[in-house]
Amino acid sequence: MPIPANPTNASIQPQSLYDAWADLAWRAMLTEVNLSPKPGLVDRLNCGAHKDMALADFHRSAEAIRQWLPRFMEYGASCTRLPPESVLAGLRPLGMACEAAMFRATAGVNTHKGSIFSLGLLCAAIGRLYQLRQPIAAETLCATAADFCPL
Repeated sequence: MPIPANPTNASIQPQSLYDAWADLAWRAMLTEVNLSPKPGLVDRLNCGAHKDMALADFHRSAEAIRQWLPRFMEYGASCTRLPPESVLAGLRPLGMACEAAMFRATAGVNTHKGSIFSLGLLCAAIGRLYQLRQPIAAETLCATAADFCPL
């Protein structure tokens, strides 16, 4: 089911929508790490093959990343005049700052670097689609994020 691009309630501001969508992304990070069992990976039951990380590291990391997710959406909304293939360069500094927050929260442990990249792209795509008043559905979201990363 698509996320409405144009809410029927005009009092809903983009920032509150960005926060709501960011909350979904944050909950996805927590859901993934709490899913158990995952042999070889960190989950609620054990640390798998990862002696340098624990469930609490992932929770701290997700909390540190949470504040950055709306910023990716704001950037996506602010750069609608850029060609899609130019968006990634502008996302990079945000991603690196988000990554630094993750490393501070985990004392240098890489818990969510891949999630920062993938969720950063998806959040920027949400912002872009919303600003352009295009439907936010799985197909448009994935296509927009893919357009940010030309081969």
